[in-house]
Amino acid sequence: MTKIKVCMVGCGNIGADLCIALQKGNIPAEIVALVDQDVERARVLVRTFQLEAKVCTLAEAVEDCDFIVECASAAAVEPVLRAAIDHHRDCLIMSVGGLMGHMELYEEAKQRNIQVRIPSGALCGLDGIRAAMEAGLHSVTLTTRKPPKGLVGAPYLTDNNIDLNGLTEAKIIFEGNALEAVKAFPANVNVAGALSLVGIGPKETRVVVIADPNATENSHEVYAEGAFGRLKTMTSNLPSPRNAKSSYLASLSAAAELRAAAVAYTSHYAET
Repeated sequence: MTKIKVCMVGCGNIGADLCIALQKGNIPAEIVALVDQDVERARVLVRTFQLEAKVCTLAEAVEDCDFIVECASAAAVEPVLRAAIDHHRDCLIMSVGGLMGHMELYEEAKQRNIQVRIPSGALCGLDGIRAAMEAGLHSVTLTTRKPPKGLVGAPYLTDNNIDLNGLTEAKIIFEGNALEAVKAFPANVNVAGALSLVGIGPKETRVVVIADPNATENSHEVYAEGAFGRLKTMTSNLPSPRNAKSSYLASLSAAAELRAAAVAYTSHYAET
């Protein structure tokens, strides 16, 4: 069976979950190259999952792959997009918040017929938002609720000297638009990026972040109003077993997008 050759940028939580998904053998894809600032972390994935993949730089990896998966951080988005454009490779961007800071590259990629896949991440209901945009939306609000430990280390908390230790009740710690939210919480609210890009835009999408010491799950509520009527969705996610800041559904959305890309690639290969 023809398989799409994947370069994976980022060998952390989502990267490991993608390796697990590929081990099941029902996604026609194989990882041929790994890129990570921590070379040893990439080598651990090679050993753990017995990958026939080289650990190398992004420039070297793109030469040998058909498809790029970015699952590292917002800082990795720009070089990945540039590599995708320069080598004409389709890609999956998991750090959607980082994509919002480089929309000019996103538009350039689309103009060159390079597909930049945006995952649903830890959020359900994007299909409804996309459909509602056909007639127009008046407002979209995302309310994210997480246990305090899932927000530790966020730049917004550090910059504003917000200490969540000892929090005894739910507290709103951020209110702003999606563009501000992804800068404030780059590892926590990628869903805000995805929601805004399929909806009314980063500056018009409102985001509320709540730290809740009684919460055992990460939850995302979307409320939208438009010509179609009103929409309300709630997604309650279990944290990833290896990273409390990430929802398991985010990893599953990565696997689903990779599957879709691999199936499309193999179908095209079979036709030609």
